[in-house]
Amino acid sequence: MKTLSVILASIAGAGIMCSCSDNEPVVERGPENAISFGALVPNAVRSAATTTATINSFQVYAFTAGKPYMENVTVSRNGATWSYSPVMYWPETPVNFYAYSPDISDSPDVESSGLNSIVNYDNQGSTDFLYAVNVGQVAKSTPVMMNFRHAMSKVNVRLSSSNAAIKVKVNHVSLLNVNHKGSFTFPSTSTAAGSQQGVGSWSNLNSPTDILIFYAMSSEDALTLTSTPADVTENNLNIDYMLPQPLATVDFDGSEFTGNAVQVDCEIFDASSGAKIWPRQDTPDYLLVPQSPSGKLIYPLTTSALTEWKIGCSYIYNIKIDNPNVLKPIDFNVTVDEFKIDN
Repeated sequence: MKTLSVILASIAGAGIMCSCSDNEPVVERGPENAISFGALVPNAVRSAATTTATINSFQVYAFTAGKPYMENVTVSRNGATWSYSPVMYWPETPVNFYAYSPDISDSPDVESSGLNSIVNYDNQGSTDFLYAVNVGQVAKSTPVMMNFRHAMSKVNVRLSSSNAAIKVKVNHVSLLNVNHKGSFTFPSTSTAAGSQQGVGSWSNLNSPTDILIFYAMSSEDALTLTSTPADVTENNLNIDYMLPQPLATVDFDGSEFTGNAVQVDCEIFDASSGAKIWPRQDTPDYLLVPQSPSGKLIYPLTTSALTEWKIGCSYIYNIKIDNPNVLKPIDFNVTVDEFKIDN
């Protein structure tokens, strides 16, 4: 992603990218006029998300008077402060700062960059991608605060079973038909704390696929459900960051399921005898997992109130498997938590 600077240059109104120039007008270059940074990441409801305490570095671009001033500079935590090199000084004209974390500039998961966007970001599901914008900054002795926001949607699936008469063993869990490539556009206004403005966006969503979020290596590794909900993404594949996207309702075309769903590959046993009660010999082929003893349970990712994953939000799907007869409804609900408590 060597041309990421083109994205931010176009936002700043510059048509040509070039290196930082020593010819930029600056105020006196004393220590008090050096540009310094601070970083804030909103509190998250789940500890796995990046926070102010856990972010260790970010990349910065800066533009002034329509020209590049800082290009892909790494700002790193140094104890309680942030440092970078070489130190830059305040110019006479206001500066627009753009930042992101972690550093994906050389990542193979980014195809290229274009006008105002990171093009075709290939989401692997484990990166809490952050962005921050601070525009119109002028010379000051205090740090430039970069208030980061979460660019992804966080999706977790929790499974449980409260029926003492059955034992449910889960071998795999997948999210069906989820777009994992898309282009990100930086906002043109500041991502200021407490502001509803300065929100990035995703477009050109493509490459829908089934994303595996839990995988038992062997029968011994299968998850046996209890009445306590178990988050299947924790301590397993740790894939829970998804591209924000609209969700399609689940349908069945006669041979396979379409739309967006959670697929739980599992076996159900009688708790007292240990006999397997599902899948059975009469279970239709479309509910069987090839080359596996498991059957498929399908749960829609949509509800009457939920039709999309929004940027910066966390979605927790709570699935309770209590009825051994899979032809009858199985308890299912979804809760939506704010990815961050504040901006």
